[in-house]
Amino acid sequence: MAAVARAHGFSAITVGGIKSHAQMNAFLITVKDDSNTAIDLRADDGTEGGKLNKLVNGLNPLMYTATNDASGTVSVIMDGHGNTAASLQERVRRLFEATSGANDSTVADGATITVA
Repeated sequence: MAAVARAHGFSAITVGGIKSHAQMNAFLITVKDDSNTAIDLRADDGTEGGKLNKLVNGLNPLMYTATNDASGTVSVIMDGHGNTAASLQERVRRLFEATSGANDSTVADGATITVA
């Protein structure tokens, strides 16, 4: 009997990490000051000039959540086309360079999402 090759194959669904079936990527942003210390985003939360407001408006993520503590972390889901950790880090540092001194901010590829 002749074998028929699969046209689309088998894609194993596995536990652990973040998988995407669309062109989206997850990133963890840590907003830090010039001395590499995390900035508590709650300090000016809800204000027009607040750091979280500036970050979200500047990056326009598809989804985001900011950690409710002093860690300065924001998890974002971004369009995966043209957005890398390096390009987002450059954008985040540009967003904050003129006003808050948060030039040591970092962006890392997302590895996990924790749902509270």
